[in-house]
Amino acid sequence: MHLHLDHHSGEPVYRQIVEAIKYKVASGQLADGDALPSIRDLADQLKINPGTVVRAYDELGHAGLVVMQQGKGVFITARRDAAPTAVRRKAIANLARRLLAEASRMGAGTDETLKIVRDVAREMESNL
Repeated sequence: MHLHLDHHSGEPVYRQIVEAIKYKVASGQLADGDALPSIRDLADQLKINPGTVVRAYDELGHAGLVVMQQGKGVFITARRDAAPTAVRRKAIANLARRLLAEASRMGAGTDETLKIVRDVAREMESNL
């Protein structure tokens, strides 16, 4: 599994791992039952501390996206409990604020950002 890390982004490496794996699940690149690399293998591949991978996998586990089986590995899980509407809307609004703020910092306006979001959504839907 290939993950790209940006050590200059300001976002913690463990969060980058979490978001990359979430994206791979959402886009269909990873499916229920797929094994993730071992902690040591991913740490070696990314040239990072194994504790960083542990933190990312723990967060994914708490979010219900992976299950860790002692001695067997870490696997994507199909558990997709829908959050209550109010909770989901609040979380998505927070993500949107972060996206718009970062896009603005890079010089992109709201219209450009929304067009990119729509394009990415179409791309992801076509991959499912």
